[in-house]
This record gives sequence, structure tokens and C-alpha cells, in this order.
Amino acid sequence: MAEVPGWLADPALGPVWRRVAEALEQRGLAPTGRVVVAGLDRASRHAVAGILGRPVLSDRARIDLVELDRFLRKRSGIGGLREVVEAVRGEPLTDRVALRSARSASREAPFAAARAWLAAHPDTPLPWAGEWLGGLRRTGYLSRQRDPAGLVERALEILGDRVGAGTAEVVSRVDLAARICSDAHALDDDRPLAHLVLRGLATASGEDPPVSAAERRALWERVGVHADAVSSTCLSFGLRDGLAHLTRWDLQRSPVRIPPGAAVLVCENPRVLEAFAERRAEVVVVCTAGEPNLITLDVLRALRNGGAELRYHGDFDWPGIAITNRLVSTLDVCPWRMSAADYRSAVGKLRDRLELAGVPVAPDWDADLGRAMSELGTAVHEESVLECLLVSF
Repeated sequence: MAEVPGWLADPALGPVWRRVAEALEQRGLAPTGRVVVAGLDRASRHAVAGILGRPVLSDRARIDLVELDRFLRKRSGIGGLREVVEAVRGEPLTDRVALRSARSASREAPFAAARAWLAAHPDTPLPWAGEWLGGLRRTGYLSRQRDPAGLVERALEILGDRVGAGTAEVVSRVDLAARICSDAHALDDDRPLAHLVLRGLATASGEDPPVSAAERRALWERVGVHADAVSSTCLSFGLRDGLAHLTRWDLQRSPVRIPPGAAVLVCENPRVLEAFAERRAEVVVVCTAGEPNLITLDVLRALRNGGAELRYHGDFDWPGIAITNRLVSTLDVCPWRMSAADYRSAVGKLRDRLELAGVPVAPDWDADLGRAMSELGTAVHEESVLECLLVSF
């Protein structure tokens, strides 16, 4: 810093330099406009008069920064207003306008990167991406991360691979992370990239972001990503000794096998499997426990490929019909005791009727069933027809 002349270093000018410094920082360091300095005592008024070239008669002085800058450039021997203030303060001023602009640009950078990525990948449809990005903007999560633009771009690449490309092959989370990020742990639960991707998967499904390990695992599995080899299980009876919760680890070490042509009951509800296990030790039952997870699909695929006949029974409600449709189309299961006649018979035996709620889903294997369900408006859960299933299989 240049040496400050005594008449500018006068302590009586302290209030002036503080007020001027504040004004310069708020105005991009440009000496523009005017400032008012109040509370001037006699010594301060005299000192201010010296730099203004006019008397100051009250405790308030109105200072034109353009004129003061011009005056100082001629008289200070240091430079203009900015240089004088920095020399008096002994430290540089902060351009708060530029700082705010830089922060704004930094906050916007990941969203600009996302728009550029989406524009560059028109064949990867992610129609919900705007909603996902809006949610990230509201949370401020990206502003707390290193390289937020890079994070968003990698998240979009993973989301495009898993969602935008349609049905994708099953892959482990570690392998997916290694392939796209060159870091096998980039999608671990505690990593920012996993947070971004899971929020995207939740948005794509119209759900809230996951908060539990089970919810995170379910989202990953929905797009063909298994988190590890032991967390998810397939509830079965008769494939091992008695009842078993099979994991991917189990299948890797001992694949499931069954005689070709053997019938396997695939049910939706665990109580059905439990009842068969209690009564008939020779039966083979696999339970999807609602929407089947990846390991359950792997077990069913292995059984089908081995020549087993997969007979499926689920709930007579719209979600149950949707599950059956997916299993029919992906694994060629045979709906069993799920005809319109079976449904009407089951409704007729109900003591209390449960309203059929939700959006109707047409059964791909029996159009009459869909019409019957819409007509009677009653849901029938598997447990309600358990005795019929036990004596029929």
C-alpha cells in the first residue's frame, strides 16, 4: 500500500472513509453517486472541509463521490478514491457486486450444466427433470457441494442409463458407479451423487425422496440396480430345506434347481406361503411380497429357465392386477385361479366387502376379469381365498 499523506490519514476522517468504503463496495468499487456522513464533530467537519474544498457547517456532510475521486486524483499522490480508501484502511476493498454475481453464477452453474446435458441428449427422455432440478434448487443442496455442475451431469448420465433408456439390464450399484464414475463407491448411501440420483428416481416415480435404507433399496431395485448381495431376499418354501429367505449371495453359490415341468406356486402375500408350508411339505412356493424385488425376479427367472411352470396368484385389486401383468409379460407366468369366474365366486363368499379403490388396470390375460371387477367394485385379497388355494394346487 502507498504511504498516505497526513491530511488524508487524519483520524477525524475515519467516519468518512468508513462510509465511503461501504458505498464503494456496494457499487462495484466505482466512485458514483453521493453519500451522507452524519455525526461529525468539529474536528471532523474541519477535516472533511479540507477534502471537499468547501466549509462544512453542520454535523452532516453530503459528499459527491465523482467530485471527490477527481479531487484526490489531482492532490493525493496515491490515486483516486478507491486507491486512497484502500491505502487508509490498509487492505483492499471487496467488490460486493462482483462477489454477488459470482455467487449467483456459481449457484446457477449446475442448472445450466443440466440444461446443456439435456439439450445434448434429446434421445434420452427425462420429462420430469425440470421438477427434479426445481426440488434441488429449493433445498440448496447443490450449493453445499464441491463441483455441483459435475455432480448433476453424472447424476443425469446415471438417470439416463437407468430410466431414460427404458428397460435396462440388471447391474450392481458398485459396477454402475465404476462404469460411469470410475469410482466404485460413488453411489454409496453417504455420497452426494447417490442423493441426487435417488431424488431423481423418486421424482420419476412421483414419490417423495427416500428416507430409510429400505426405501432407498426399493428405488434402486425398481431400475434394475441391486445395492449388495445380502440385503434383499426372496421368501421361498421348498427350494431349500423348508422356508428360506434367499439372497443373491445364496444364488451365486448354489443356484436354484427344480425338475423340468414341475409346478411352482408364485403368490403375492407371505401368509399364503406360510399356509402352504404348514400343510404341504412337498410344494414349492415363491412369494413376491407385493411388487417383486430383483432377487425374487432372479429366482423366478432361474426357475422358468430350468423348465418350471410358474403359476401366479395375487390380490384381486388394481395393484395386484398390475403386478400380474408385469409378471406375465416379463416372465411368462401363468395366472392361476385368477379368472373372472374365480373373482365372482370369491366375492360371493365374502362376509364383508372391501371397496376396490384406485385407477383400474385391465388384466392382459382375461378382459372379462377387468369388467367383472369394475362391475362389482370389490377387492379380494389372497388371504380371503386361502382355503381354496390350499385344496386346489
